[in-house]
Amino acid sequence: MNKSIKHIVFIDADIEAQKHFGTYFNSDDYLIVNFASAIGAIQYIKESKPVDLLIIDEFAKPMGAAQTLNYLYDELQFKAPILVSSRSKEKFVTDTGIYSVVKSPFDGDQFKSVEEHLSAVTNKELEGSDELYSLGYLNDLSDGDTDFIAQSIKIFLETVTERMQRMLELLEQKDYEPIASLAHNIKPSFEMIENKRGKTICDFLAHHAKPHEVKSNVEELYDEFSQIKIKLKNDFPQVYKIV
Repeated sequence: MNKSIKHIVFIDADIEAQKHFGTYFNSDDYLIVNFASAIGAIQYIKESKPVDLLIIDEFAKPMGAAQTLNYLYDELQFKAPILVSSRSKEKFVTDTGIYSVVKSPFDGDQFKSVEEHLSAVTNKELEGSDELYSLGYLNDLSDGDTDFIAQSIKIFLETVTERMQRMLELLEQKDYEPIASLAHNIKPSFEMIENKRGKTICDFLAHHAKPHEVKSNVEELYDEFSQIKIKLKNDFPQVYKIV
């Protein structure tokens, strides 16, 4: 598996709308995080979660879509594609831009519109935000100490390998609660090497995943980690260790 899960933030107080949307965009291909209000979504985005698409109801609580989008633009410099769900509008206009609308309640044509917006995300955006690893943080932390960096990479490989293997065992047992704890535990490891996709999936598994979403996300995380291991083996053969 070498595909990228599309990460969607969906803001709508209507639980049935959330379920309907999630039924169409299955969890094998999409990572959907639902919020009943904009406050939770803003906090989620503040924590540097990479987002491929944000969909917000025009009457999203507590301040409506217009003020929410203005805040995201002005305060967080949010750059991901945005759709506004509306029953009547054709376009949604704010002080910071004109946004495309997806009509609610959603039907097949509206879902296709969402897919088109996801497809419009360029390969550059996808690849640039999902680099397998970067040494920027470790370089800053150690003032470029190569021995420190090599030791950190070795610890990353050994620690995450052990915990990923445990996750797969728990997945077979359908014991999901400890998986959430393990995901929370290894999230800082992905942050250390600046792997945004691994960090995002760990956060989702730790705090948001429903039981039926765990399997696909654990598998996606394992696939991401496997790719990281291959890259590190090529780049750092002197510290790579199969464990």
